[in-house]
Amino acid sequence: MSDINTREDAIKVLADIKAEQKRLADSNRDLKEGLEAKAADLKAAQQKLAESAAPRVETVSEKEATLRTYIRQDGSLDAAAMCSDEVDRGDWHADFKRLVDDRNLVKMLKADGRTPKMDSRIARHMESAPDIIQRVFSDAAGVGADWIPDVMVPELAKAVYTPKAVEQLFPTWEMTSKNLEIPFQTLTVKPYLKSAATYGTITADDDSASKVSVVAQSIAARISADEDSTEDALMGALSVLRESVADSISSGVEDAIINGDSTANHQDMDIAASPNVWDIRSRWGSGTGTAADHRRAWLGLRAHSFDALSTLDVSAQTYAVLMELRAKLDGPQGAGGDLALIVSPEAYVTFLLDLTETATVDKMGAQATVLTGQVASIAGMPVVVSDYISSDMETSGLHESPFTGTTTGCLIVNRSRYFMGNYRQMTTDVQREIVNGLVDIVATRRCAFFSLDAATTASVAYGFNI
Repeated sequence: MSDINTREDAIKVLADIKAEQKRLADSNRDLKEGLEAKAADLKAAQQKLAESAAPRVETVSEKEATLRTYIRQDGSLDAAAMCSDEVDRGDWHADFKRLVDDRNLVKMLKADGRTPKMDSRIARHMESAPDIIQRVFSDAAGVGADWIPDVMVPELAKAVYTPKAVEQLFPTWEMTSKNLEIPFQTLTVKPYLKSAATYGTITADDDSASKVSVVAQSIAARISADEDSTEDALMGALSVLRESVADSISSGVEDAIINGDSTANHQDMDIAASPNVWDIRSRWGSGTGTAADHRRAWLGLRAHSFDALSTLDVSAQTYAVLMELRAKLDGPQGAGGDLALIVSPEAYVTFLLDLTETATVDKMGAQATVLTGQVASIAGMPVVVSDYISSDMETSGLHESPFTGTTTGCLIVNRSRYFMGNYRQMTTDVQREIVNGLVDIVATRRCAFFSLDAATTASVAYGFNI
């Protein structure tokens, strides 16, 4: 696997992969040579591009000057407000909140509730505080661990808010309740010619109205920790805990966006049947496919494509067949809509990179950061790679018996026709199990993925059998 440390490294790796695919094609060799290594390099490059496009915490004196808002009128420090503020007021403040978050989480996990090493870390960090905070802290009497509020600050939850590339394709809709009915007009009013003489006789044509019912689903992840763990062990595990919870939620949402089906009998048999073992790229382990499987949350893009009859066998893997897939979309959005192409790593390497019409990120210039995680563009469509378009589909495009499929696929989606509804952002809860000596950390997000179009409207097209 290539070393990818900078955005430039990522761009070079993508260019190298394209060059290698061209070399294989020119030599009439199998484009799948070294596919596993190329897919790994592709994923690493995409991750680095996403990281480089993410907003970074600024370190500016003007921003840190706003820390004075935590100084009360009597000159004391409002530590609770400084810990719970979701705004990062400079690098120092961001690091401070992370340390307090670590300390309070470790304290909840420890049976005796003592965290001397974490307290010491915070004290050392306070010594490097901006002057306005350091003066108040140093002048206070009896400063110690007792001044740190025992509340969870937003850092753990904030880590889970970061959506993966596919979720970021779609606009968000803030939901005011769990069940939401969204009225909208179908915009079928017809225009008529008029003149001054016929002004009073213009034909009235009422617009027809419709509505979409949206239900927010709760997606949860749980981790259990041994309450007898040492403080050192827990401190080392915190980053793993955060990453595990964050990736579980965001990966589950992306998987459901692509492979979800809210009907009683999920279209993919390894979800609908029993036993259920559809474990995409070995991500979920055993126990998938139950009534609580996250892929039952809503109607996903693949299922919508089958419902709308907008699927196509693209095994020919040519630019023409990709445009034929695009033509499956209903107009006018099919031609002029805000389209995006979602592909698996395998489809990207063996299909798209073999097309001369594909503009990889090293050729796109300023457009390369239009979308976080975008790695190419073709026919004006940004290309986003997702692991959750799996590589074990049957030639029908479904995951079904005999469960020995080896094909993958791609999706062309009109981004403007789908929404990510947010009813409740990520919350985290901690609970001690006295009998088992465990502490459970549970993260929950309530959200919905929906379209304003009917299930029979082709707002997405699915190309299969790659």
